[in-house]
Amino acid sequence: MNHGSLPPGPPLPAFLQTIMWAVAPTKFGKACMDRYGSLFTARILGFGSIVYICTPDGIRRILRDDADNFDAAAANKSIRFLVGDHSLLMSEGAAHTRRRRVLMRPLHGDNVAGYVELMESIVEQEIRRWAGKSRIRLLERFQRVTLEVMMRAVFGITDSSRLDRLRVLVPRLLDINPLIILLPASRRRFGGLGPWAAFQRLLAEVDEIIFAEIAERRAAGGHQGADVVSILLARSDEDAVSDQELRDHLVTLLAVGQETTATQLAWFFERVLRTPDVLDRVVTAVGTGDWKFVDAAIHESVRVRPTTMDLGRVTKQVWQAHGYAFPPGTMFAVSLGLLHLSPDLHERPGDYSVDRFYPAEPPSTHFLPFGGGSHRCLGASLAMVEMRTIIGTILRHVRLGPARWRAERISPKGPMLVPARGTEVVVVENRLTEREPAWTAR
Repeated sequence: MNHGSLPPGPPLPAFLQTIMWAVAPTKFGKACMDRYGSLFTARILGFGSIVYICTPDGIRRILRDDADNFDAAAANKSIRFLVGDHSLLMSEGAAHTRRRRVLMRPLHGDNVAGYVELMESIVEQEIRRWAGKSRIRLLERFQRVTLEVMMRAVFGITDSSRLDRLRVLVPRLLDINPLIILLPASRRRFGGLGPWAAFQRLLAEVDEIIFAEIAERRAAGGHQGADVVSILLARSDEDAVSDQELRDHLVTLLAVGQETTATQLAWFFERVLRTPDVLDRVVTAVGTGDWKFVDAAIHESVRVRPTTMDLGRVTKQVWQAHGYAFPPGTMFAVSLGLLHLSPDLHERPGDYSVDRFYPAEPPSTHFLPFGGGSHRCLGASLAMVEMRTIIGTILRHVRLGPARWRAERISPKGPMLVPARGTEVVVVENRLTEREPAWTAR
């Protein structure tokens, strides 16, 4: 048993490893996995030594079996300044259980299914904007659509002036300068200049709009709608939420839900449009309502083109695994991205093949698109319903082709991994006629 020592990893200086990790995280991780196996240590500025783990057994133990010995909130502290102290991402123990229970109802089951009609309307309005266009970049379109779904269906905001302003502010807010996340020392105002001061001004304006919406809804005695805000405001029991807690929940949904779903949709079309036989099968599945096949195509795009690579966890006590005794405070990168790309688990892992998920799915330990255990992504149900609805609506009305057959490379954008060209496509046919949209994106 190695006590106090960490698994081997690249000997390069931390500065160089940080650059490689920031510029090409997938390539960096795969190169390390190929060289050192499924347990290795990287040194990243701002985080220190990080132990990467990408084995099914090790990931299961961290996320489920030994989850009480790991602190998820401590691993997320680099974004506390955005999501707030009451965010589910900052919660552990009883507080996490309570907050998860509070959010469970509005983000699952019939409540999420009730958003579908509005989602379809939003997508159709977006498609009408494509009339007369021969080429578009789907990523920016999906960012607009998923933000609209979040604001109108999930948050239930109807005030046109607030919607217009949030359409401008939220994309800027989520385009966080990486220095703010990696280097806490950069979080200084410098006389009102620099990235931190600019970010603080943006966040303050978004918060002002959110708190104004909450105050107005409370003054009106709540709202009998099915959106998250209405359901949470309606609670009068021990699970009633404060204005600040509600704000933190809403910003968390924006930060980890909206952009992730938009990016995964972009990768779905980037992969499917370059696999014509799969595209034909997906179009047929949409027409016949075979959502199991559509889900398989989505899952394979998640596997082969993850939007993020890792989940963070920090040990609370000594943890023994793989011949090591990891001391308290060890930072782990639970690398779902590398798990999904492991050649030991997936034959030809770089290929896009829906047959991995249809008709039979791989073992659950080999594919964890939304994490696992008590910290599994609470928005998983919403994300899948939203992706099915957007994909189905587009394929019923539009015929698309890739702008070029060469695959788009993976490009880091903050914590996200996006298609380098934004999934540039050719609009071959658009069967929706152009009409004045009900909302205007800026």
